Amino acid sequence: MTHQYLRRKTKEWGLNILNGVHNHVMEPTLEGYMIAGRLKEDDKRIVRDLTKSKVHPRNILINLKSKRQHCMTNIKQVCNERQQIWKSNRDDKMALQFLISKLEEHNYVYFSRTQSESTTIEVSIGS
Repeated sequence: MTHQYLRRKTKEWGLNILNGVHNHVMEPTLEGYMIAGRLKEDDKRIVRDLTKSKVHPRNILINLKSKRQHCMTNIKQVCNERQQIWKSNRDDKMALQFLISKLEEHNYVYFSRTQSESTTIEVSIGS
């Protein structure tokens, strides 16, 4: 058990350890801890490849767990990695800026109208 306090004269924090015994039983496994389930570099590569192939996150997780028997990665970590992949693909652009750049890159015709506080984009397929 510990006790924290603030010294009035020096304005420094102090810590007293009262008995040095841990206050709960240690878990036998690290299941549920984010650090235990973090993705390794080869797992990140698998997530990247499967995301490019339009595989759903739950199927990516099943794939990862089938490759490593004691994998503790959860669906949230897979989704977070997918978000990082999408964000890195966009560079520093916002989602709408990225969309417009892709429309221009693939020669789609788009029209934008500016209204008072919002912008309307109409997309028509054509060259």
